[in-house]
Amino acid sequence: MNNKIEILLIFFLAFGIFTSSQAQDKIFYSSFRPQGWDIYLSKDDGKNFSRFTQHESLDYDAKISPDGKWVVFTSERNGRPQLFIKSVLADSLPRLLVKSNSMQDQVDFSPDGKSMVFVSSHEGNADIYKLPFVPSDTLDINDAINLTNDQGGDFRPKFSNDGNSIAFSSDRGHPTVPLKPRLVFALQRTGDVYVMNAEGGETTRLSNSENWDGSPVWSKDDQEIIYYSAKRGENFKLFKMSKNGENSEQISPDNHSCLSPLPKPDGEILFTGFIDGPNGFSILGLNPKTQEIDSTLVQQMNMLNADYHDSGIMVYHGGETPQPEPTNINDFFGDLLVKNSPTLISDLPNKTLSMYGVRRSFAAPATPDGKIIYGVSDVKGFQEAISPFAYPVLLLPILAIIWLILGIYKSIKKRKTIAFWKHLIFSVAAVIIVLFIIKTTDDQLFFNIMPLNAIKSFLIIVAAVLLALGLLAYFIYIKRKKAEKSIASLYKLYAFMFIPYALLVLYAGIFLSSFFNTEKDFYAVDYATNEIEHLFNFRPDRDFNPQFSNIIDTKVTPDGNYLQFSVGGFRRSPEAKGCVYRYHFEDKSLERVTDLESNTGFADYSEDNKVMVFRSGRTGNMDIYVEENGTTTNITNSPDKEAFPVISYDGNMIAYCSDVNGLDKDSVVKTMDIYITERTGNGWGEPKQLTTYPGQEGHAHFSPDGEWLIYSSEEFGINDEQPLVQPYIFSPQMYGEITAIRLADGEKFRLTHNKWEDGAPLWIKGN
Repeated sequence: MNNKIEILLIFFLAFGIFTSSQAQDKIFYSSFRPQGWDIYLSKDDGKNFSRFTQHESLDYDAKISPDGKWVVFTSERNGRPQLFIKSVLADSLPRLLVKSNSMQDQVDFSPDGKSMVFVSSHEGNADIYKLPFVPSDTLDINDAINLTNDQGGDFRPKFSNDGNSIAFSSDRGHPTVPLKPRLVFALQRTGDVYVMNAEGGETTRLSNSENWDGSPVWSKDDQEIIYYSAKRGENFKLFKMSKNGENSEQISPDNHSCLSPLPKPDGEILFTGFIDGPNGFSILGLNPKTQEIDSTLVQQMNMLNADYHDSGIMVYHGGETPQPEPTNINDFFGDLLVKNSPTLISDLPNKTLSMYGVRRSFAAPATPDGKIIYGVSDVKGFQEAISPFAYPVLLLPILAIIWLILGIYKSIKKRKTIAFWKHLIFSVAAVIIVLFIIKTTDDQLFFNIMPLNAIKSFLIIVAAVLLALGLLAYFIYIKRKKAEKSIASLYKLYAFMFIPYALLVLYAGIFLSSFFNTEKDFYAVDYATNEIEHLFNFRPDRDFNPQFSNIIDTKVTPDGNYLQFSVGGFRRSPEAKGCVYRYHFEDKSLERVTDLESNTGFADYSEDNKVMVFRSGRTGNMDIYVEENGTTTNITNSPDKEAFPVISYDGNMIAYCSDVNGLDKDSVVKTMDIYITERTGNGWGEPKQLTTYPGQEGHAHFSPDGEWLIYSSEEFGINDEQPLVQPYIFSPQMYGEITAIRLADGEKFRLTHNKWEDGAPLWIKGN
């Protein structure tokens, strides 16, 4: 009897575990990470390389042990960047070297091979840690010693050849600043070279950069440090300085971009450089005495971060650039999902989440039936954005040149019968009129963010004025052609100039909406089978300024019935045009759900679709609005900037970002924090500030049960030198890591650890 009860208990327990795993919640997020990196190894001094690792996940930053027997590298095959080890001599599989739930990367060994240092996010931001190197064991990150323990990010540690010192780079000495005032989310960091002793003490700053000084390595006699550096906006070049930071000197030519230097015993310096053509980033050699560049190591596309052993063993990471895939059109090359998706995350108490990285600049939302939705355009540049309807307008500058030449010619030919300057005034007027039309239209179209209808009206008025002037000149010509033939011919020129100008400008005003290719196609991709379905073609309202036809903030409503998205210039002023659309999957209908009177967007819905929250600039400020039962309410109504509102599934909580308490209050740039407000009777309560980190946070989203909020944050800084990451992503910014906060007590849990910009998370109910 007892055995039967035990069997039943085991059965029901197993069934409960099985069913709970089937209902596992999912998080979809955007990921800027590359694809297709493996480790390549050479045993003949770089003459021939073979693939040392082969895994669908990223393998990178390999380092050869001092005895030449092992390669330690970073791999994301377990979901997070961790240190793995593989034998050089035996044909064995890679094995986990350091057990952790955080990131480990950028390893280096002490010269005697007894210790290793590496970068880890174990305690939050990127610090340098130290562990014994025991190739036969799996080590625990909790046993590692934090050598830097600084609030800034510390990167790329390198032991001196005598083993007494460690050089590294750090952004600790500079504040983060915006790339441009308009791009407040694209924060830039500045890095310098530092030195500490091998135990982590006596830290000395050696450089004071305005951009990045990074990847320091030691000369053979430890008297000099070689590193890369550049002024902002310039190519990175290789420099050397004394071990005390003095006598900095450029050692690479100006016409090469140089990163990750590595001296060889023969004096040559290997580095990661960019070659124009099919090879992209490659491992190049530099003769520091002659500044000659050696490209004989180049064997394939994307060779990065080499390491060299005195025995002639050499490694690098890289691989061919992924090809465009039908499932990921017009964004990052390669697959739509990050390899190894989903990653199981059990950091949250009593929850296990499946996290799917979507390799797009904004996470494409997922439907309950397992499809990812995204919109794309065939337009890849300004030339493709202009449709053939705009080509006749090119006659305006051509005609201006013709009238300019003709006026000069007439001024010379008829100088005896009509004053020389009168034809020259005609020539100048012909050019000035066209320049005025182009300049004012361009300003209104691309700078003053006017809607197309307003620009059309402006062009039609200009056309009417030109036509009136043309007719006036023609009537004067008719009146004087018999009595004053010479001067009459000048009025004839004016008539022939003004009337074609007027007709071309009138054409531009009538057909302006057709001048720009702003259509986009929406697709649904089954992320299990990669089957693609075309959903609908979208063309923004004809009154949209073409530069604000961007589609942003796509989401599937919690009930799974609608695709909701915003269209407009979300980083522009409150007056810029923007609105929210919804597409119904079942009846294939598309509706605009907000007006076009201001910068409106970033909508979110309750599960029953009865409550909508959105951001709008209709008062002249960016505020958060709630629409319910036919009534729209401004719940913030402040001069501060609010954005990214979301509403809980039950419609009783709203979270949003605000810069009301952001840093740099007196500057153009203010940082944003996350706030939450709850329903109180018929209204909404006083907002409560959830995050207080002095940096950018945003893109919040509620869990289906309303107990958690996930968001993107730059709280943990960056985890590698900015120049080594920037070639593959837009820029280090707030979309660095994803954090979950428990609303009951405010406790935070970090869900991602890497250097590839994970952000814009969407939490979806398990099915």
